[in-house]
Amino acid sequence: MKKFIPLLMLLLVTAAAPAQPLEGNSKKSDKTEYCIGKVPVVNGKVIFEEKLQAKGSSAEILAKAQQWIEKRFSNEGVIKFKKYDSETPGTLTVKSEEYITFSKKFFVLDRTRITYFLDITAQDNSCTMKMYRITYWYDEEYKGGQHFTAEEYITDDQAFNKKKTKMLKIPGKFRKGTIDLKNNIKQELEQAIN
Repeated sequence: MKKFIPLLMLLLVTAAAPAQPLEGNSKKSDKTEYCIGKVPVVNGKVIFEEKLQAKGSSAEILAKAQQWIEKRFSNEGVIKFKKYDSETPGTLTVKSEEYITFSKKFFVLDRTRITYFLDITAQDNSCTMKMYRITYWYDEEYKGGQHFTAEEYITDDQAFNKKKTKMLKIPGKFRKGTIDLKNNIKQELEQAIN
């Protein structure tokens, strides 16, 4: 019995420990990951652009990126995708349509269909990822839904109150979902090319 009590205490402490950091990270993420300036607007258009470090020549990186595209965009979460022949040498272009799920509960599924273009340009020992022409189709089951662009909904001007002190609830969830999707794509691509 004496051995059982310390073991029980250890299990309780271990089970409770992850709940606190996850909660703190969530609040921290709201302030840093989604804050003002995290949705770049270039010439009036939302364009996420990331430079990634990679190993190898541009041809090797491009081949790895091509394999990643086939795997990533053929999974069940993607509704459809199309590869385009790029006019720029060393660039792969993909148009994807998939879902961003905001919440999923019993009898309630809150999600949007997102469409975007993704360019992957390889150089020796690096790669540039660009996500642009982002559009949403939301609440399709209700009167055909709403269709809008990232520029109309997730920019700093649209997603925050006038004083830019608080993120608005509805545009905020689109902003967070889009940034999370971009970050996931970046992370997956980075792993694939290294």
